[in-house]
Amino acid sequence: MEHVIALHQVYAELIFRGLKTVELRKARAFDEGDTVFIYVARGNPYELRDTLRRLGLHPEQTLTERGTIAGGFEVGEVIEADPDTLWEMAGETSGLALVHGENGKRWLKEYVGNRGYAFTVERPFLFREPVSREEMGEKYGVRVEGIIHLSRKTRKGWVRELIEDLLAREAFYL
Repeated sequence: MEHVIALHQVYAELIFRGLKTVELRKARAFDEGDTVFIYVARGNPYELRDTLRRLGLHPEQTLTERGTIAGGFEVGEVIEADPDTLWEMAGETSGLALVHGENGKRWLKEYVGNRGYAFTVERPFLFREPVSREEMGEKYGVRVEGIIHLSRKTRKGWVRELIEDLLAREAFYL
């Protein structure tokens, strides 16, 4: 199945740089083998700037642009666990430690509650031409401010058309 999710730009950047190999969620949103397209949401610009600086990069060196579906990944293994286990398994590989340091563990506990899910990121890819918010408005007649989670399961025709468009776009694997 295919999904479109919103991620803050800092986490999208980490995925496309190979530094975030696990996506953490509070619900089982995906299954092994699913394709996840990433809508790059704004997020905290200071976190992005500081994280890029820690990586020795400048803000002009971003791979993604806010307000676009920039690329995606395939879902590998799916693991359900309590927050402490998730942190042990994926604190470093989820990007939380890089972006938040030890505060990432507290953030994770608040976000997932008693149980959460880790989804391994396999075969990340970027589109040669990302899909902009404006293009979505023109093609599908919808105003997209921020995408939370769309999937092929929807009955909305525009979402199915968008996913078909995404599947047909030229992409390169990282």
